[in-house]
This record gives sequence, structure tokens and C-alpha cells, in this order.
Amino acid sequence: MNKYDAAKLYSMEELLPVVAELTDQYTSKESSSVTYERARQLMEAVLYCIAHADFENAALFTGSLPPAKEVYRIGYAAVVREVNAAREEYNRLMTFFDSYGNRNYRDTVEKALPGFFLYYDVKFAPTDHIITLDYPVFGLDMTLEGIDRIAQYIEAVRQEQVFLHRFLREDILEKLVLFHPKYENEFFNLREIVESES
Repeated sequence: MNKYDAAKLYSMEELLPVVAELTDQYTSKESSSVTYERARQLMEAVLYCIAHADFENAALFTGSLPPAKEVYRIGYAAVVREVNAAREEYNRLMTFFDSYGNRNYRDTVEKALPGFFLYYDVKFAPTDHIITLDYPVFGLDMTLEGIDRIAQYIEAVRQEQVFLHRFLREDILEKLVLFHPKYENEFFNLREIVESES
């Protein structure tokens, strides 16, 4: 389920109190008004979390629909768990990650991804994925948002690393240099080059 499907589950009258409560938390109850853009972002945050509640507990939607606030709470907890699981997967990836000298690959995986975990805002902006993911990977669904996109990206890099580790590092470097003498500065997928040169 995505946030657009989640929006069909509840009426605006049911969602607005949840957004209002989130707005109070965002403004620390110092103001009851926020910009239209911020209100839209907070509504998206609520819908994103509601969409994740479905995956968290399929039985939740059997019978009568629970209150939006409860489903949001369950979904929020599911998103937090997804962030923690992705962070653990990232940490495992880093035990064997090799950029093979490509700066874009290194910067994206070793610098940008930790930045995501540092700045990702589950409560107020869970749809943001913050970083640009400059290194191209196979199979990334660009319609995904927030932690969903980042978790899929980490998995794609993991799969790529498993593939690349089947070859000797020296052979990979030789193929990369043959493909482009200055491959270290290029923005292309290393697996694709290794496969095409094999």
C-alpha cells in the first residue's frame, strides 16, 4: 500500500485530528498554524505511516477499520523498525563494501547513506529520502519514498557487491580501466561494466 491508497481508507474528518496533533508536536504547541506546504507535508507523513501499518499487521484491516490515530501509531512504529533494519543492513554491507576506486560509488555509499540515517525525520518528513543516490543501481523503484527507497537501494548495492566479489579485485580493476581509463571519476554502474566485459 502507498500513501495514496492510505488516503482512501479515511475521510479528511478522520485524518485532520491526527495531522493537528502532529502539527502541535511540530510547533511545540506554540502555534496552531503552519504554512500550506508544511501542512501538506504533515498530511503526507500521516498517510505514509498509515500505509506502513498495513504491512505491519495485515489483520489490522479485517472487520471494522480502527481509528486513524491508532493506525498511524502502528504505522509510525513500523517505519521506525524499517529504519533500524535498514541501518543494520547498511552496517553489514559496510563489512565487505568495496568501491573499486570509483569516487561516486564511495561517496554515495560511505558518505551519503550515513547522512540519510543521521538526518531522516520519521515523524515529520518520512517521505523524504534526503540524499540523491548518485551511484546508479539496478532495479531501484524511483516511485518509492523515504526509507522504502533507501532500504531498496542498500539491498541493490548489497546484491551488486555479492556479484562483484565473485571476481578477483585485480580483474575487476583491469576491466574498469579497459572500459574507461578514468573510471574513478565516472558516474556509471560497475556491475554493468564487469558483466559486459566478461
